[in-house]
Amino acid sequence: MSKALFKTPVRVSRLTTVDQVAWLRDYAKSIDAAIKAAQQAAVDEGLAEWQFSDRETSPNKATFILEFGEAKWSQMCTRSQRRDWRIKK
Repeated sequence: MSKALFKTPVRVSRLTTVDQVAWLRDYAKSIDAAIKAAQQAAVDEGLAEWQFSDRETSPNKATFILEFGEAKWSQMCTRSQRRDWRIKK
């Protein structure tokens, strides 16, 4: 009895289990690339947009600043920008 989460194509099921894992990882990368390309196409067509937001790493910013000060926070904080895809309304 197979305990697969989903049915794999016949050509893939003939591979060893380890080979199936490698094939599925490559397949997932291809799907991710196709999704990103479709998202960008929707942005280019004006149907969607990229929304940017800034992120700071901190378990608890207020407590850290109270204990160590704003200057230390500025030194230790790392900032990054997040990009989310949104459909225009």
